[in-house]
Amino acid sequence: MPEINKAESEKVETNKFDFQKLEELLQDNLKNSAATLQAIKDIKRYIRWQQVWSTCRFFLIVVPLVLGFIYLPPLIKDALQSYKNLFSN
Repeated sequence: MPEINKAESEKVETNKFDFQKLEELLQDNLKNSAATLQAIKDIKRYIRWQQVWSTCRFFLIVVPLVLGFIYLPPLIKDALQSYKNLFSN
């Protein structure tokens, strides 16, 4: 059986410590990655709802304006005609 000198045994112990430290760092990295992934999911959900609400606001403003331009001119024309008739007589 070959003898392991002191320098080699320290190297083996250092490698074991490095592997343990590396494993701890990897576990911490996994926890941080999971937390980051959850935060990203929340942010994506928030952005999606903001886009939906923005589209709703757009249509809440534009649809009444378009309908007003379509339906109000004849009504205004009739109202002005009746005022003209009142003032002309």
